Amino acid sequence: MSQRLDLSQFPDPPPEVVKAFADQQAALEAARSEALVERAARRHEQAVVAEKDAFITELKVLIEKLESQVQDYRRTKFGPKSEKRDSAQLELGLEDLETAIAETQAQIATVEAKIAARATDPEAAPARAPRKSCALPDSLARGWNG
Repeated sequence: MSQRLDLSQFPDPPPEVVKAFADQQAALEAARSEALVERAARRHEQAVVAEKDAFITELKVLIEKLESQVQDYRRTKFGPKSEKRDSAQLELGLEDLETAIAETQAQIATVEAKIAARATDPEAAPARAPRKSCALPDSLARGWNG
């Protein structure tokens, strides 16, 4: 970052220069604060995306687990006689499936509740105001006079 210029070093600067300098300092501070807000908004957006990616990954793992259990059930139910289990083992497999289904429904409900909370939370994702460009003061010269 650049160092602040101290106008007290200069003997009797004209009031227009002092005003222009103050205006430019204010514009610079506004631009810096706007940049900080934009960075914070970007970080928040990245955190939300990472959280959603984690939810998606977790749900994919759960889907794979359930598909594996369904495949085991189908193999047990419709497979050749040598691969079939007795009825007690089949009931244990069905209990596992029911437990997994209940866990999945609970996880889905949790994810839906988090999504609903984000949608209703006014602080979760505030809308950014459009960026305003700062005009140069009228007292400053325009163009290059070199």
